[in-house]
Amino acid sequence: MSGKRSVSKALYFALIGSAFSVALSLPGQIYAASFPQTDSSRLDDLTELSLERLMEIDVFSVSKTKEPWRRAAAATYVLTGDDIRRAGVSNLPAALRLVPGLTVAQVNAHTWAVTARGFNSTLADKLEVLLDGRSLYTPLFSGVYWQKHNIPLADVERIEVIRGPGAALWGANAVNGVINIVTRKATDTMGNQVAVGASHAGERYGYVRSGFGSEAMASRVYAKREAVSDYRDRSGVDAEDGYGANRVGFRSDLSLSQNTKLSLWGESYRDSVDRVGGGSDEEQANDYLMAALSGERNGQPHFDARLVVEDSEYDIEGLFLEKRETVTLEYRHYFYPGEKHNVVIGGGYHFTGDDIESPNLNSLGFLPESENDETVDIYFQDVYTAIPDRLKLTFGVKAEHNDYSGLEVQPSLRLAYTPNDETTWWTALSRAVRIPTRLDEDFVIYAPQPAPAGIIVIQGSDDFEAEELKAWEGGVRHRLNAVSSLDLAVFYNRYDNLRGVNSSVAPALISNEGEGDSNGVELVFNWNPSESFITQIGYSYHHIDFQRKPGSSDTSIANANRNDPRHQGFLRVNWRLSQRFNVDARLRNVSELPDLSVTGYTELDATLNWEMTDKLTMSLLGQNLLDPQHAEFSADNRTVEIPRSIQLNLTWEF
Repeated sequence: MSGKRSVSKALYFALIGSAFSVALSLPGQIYAASFPQTDSSRLDDLTELSLERLMEIDVFSVSKTKEPWRRAAAATYVLTGDDIRRAGVSNLPAALRLVPGLTVAQVNAHTWAVTARGFNSTLADKLEVLLDGRSLYTPLFSGVYWQKHNIPLADVERIEVIRGPGAALWGANAVNGVINIVTRKATDTMGNQVAVGASHAGERYGYVRSGFGSEAMASRVYAKREAVSDYRDRSGVDAEDGYGANRVGFRSDLSLSQNTKLSLWGESYRDSVDRVGGGSDEEQANDYLMAALSGERNGQPHFDARLVVEDSEYDIEGLFLEKRETVTLEYRHYFYPGEKHNVVIGGGYHFTGDDIESPNLNSLGFLPESENDETVDIYFQDVYTAIPDRLKLTFGVKAEHNDYSGLEVQPSLRLAYTPNDETTWWTALSRAVRIPTRLDEDFVIYAPQPAPAGIIVIQGSDDFEAEELKAWEGGVRHRLNAVSSLDLAVFYNRYDNLRGVNSSVAPALISNEGEGDSNGVELVFNWNPSESFITQIGYSYHHIDFQRKPGSSDTSIANANRNDPRHQGFLRVNWRLSQRFNVDARLRNVSELPDLSVTGYTELDATLNWEMTDKLTMSLLGQNLLDPQHAEFSADNRTVEIPRSIQLNLTWEF
């Protein structure tokens, strides 16, 4: 592994050198004063758009090409940065609560469970999450450490969400959905910003950003500090789940020519999480650098290349220490043969290497302790316009080879029919897989004390196969009149090779023990009677039926049928009271989680935004206003109560 680590370090420091050379090359006369400042705290952008223009917002994630949201052949939603800022929330999972159809549950002060269409847990592994094209899931178990990616929301341009498989373009693990977070260009965040916030429940944060440059070359640098105090569990005992985190980072955007752009990103992150039972805190560290080169021809995308280098460390003293490095290289090329075809061809290489120390042989571990994994993929997609502005057929397929299950082919076929300017019908067939990870093949659980150290009771299996989904989905978007619209999606999913435990052997094996299906309906109604008043009503119904395969001895799969709410409903109202005052209220209802003994709940969040001056904004955020505390999820045999919270936020731009 040392040889590959040296290559990674070389790339890492080469990118650091490039970033610094760009920043240092900026002449003093093009500093912030020479570029108009962008007032990112103002709240009047999308609230003043008509419903028709809102439905024409471009979405990229469905086909990796821009297309109007209302014509996309997928259950997709675009959450804009202005939506997030009006809501006044200060962390990424809370922002994702604003997305219809997603399941978002706060587990404790620092842990969240987020998914689409089922399989929710703190180790949820069927949702692909990307930040500016960089995958955020950990290769250890294909899930996301959400507190680790609590990015500055002031810098978010939009969040595109696909409910349903997106593996034909985004690859393995895009099984039940894709979340694509897009940050603002450096040219859109010129000037300086300082933001602070604190709540009576113990959440506090501070954020500083400075943007500088010119139209052709711009950068921003930022720093953020956040912390949350301990919550309490159901018995009223301190949950010992608070945390503190620091991050510093930058983004630079350069125009190398009229048609060629280069973007550079980098960030360093550190956190410390309280450890249940006392002792040393859990600590995570993550550093990454990314470069993206893109080109256009005749006003259309021509190519896109991306390189990511990342190093991370996760330390639970005396129990677990993971050191990991990752290198990703991607390229895609756009072709336009004839007037009716829009073709994308691409490929990628992904390397991840780790060292995992597990000194407690009466707890858990990974064998072998070190592993290098490589994934190579190619993909093809053709968007065929059979009838201009009316009928569009999209075929895509991704072939991906990994070191666990070998070659995986993931195709998708999508059809969108737009009979008139008010309506789009769509349907899709897809296959997606969740490829095995070290958690499936190399994980071991040792017998606890007083048993002798090193006795394995559960272990991974080298024969573990990829979990598979075959999906059908369809829907319609219809503008009812000038002020209202309807978005309806239905789906049926069939799963095979689900992870379970074969307890008929000793030690028990982690293996493909389960199968099952799920189906559901997702509905969103928008009513915008005026430019100053926006209403959104949503409902989702998900039915899940998983069971062990015939002959299996597993008991875990059937017991996880109801880790997800069967019913979810929400109401969001945004009302601009005046030029400087805005109210945003969100009412949500989530049904019970029987397998976790979590009761259903109804909660209200509300935000009052006040633009005190053109440069100073204050917001008052109330969360969970209907109850002093309530549970949303349960993990590790503990149920923590999420408290009511009143938070004050201030943002100053200069």
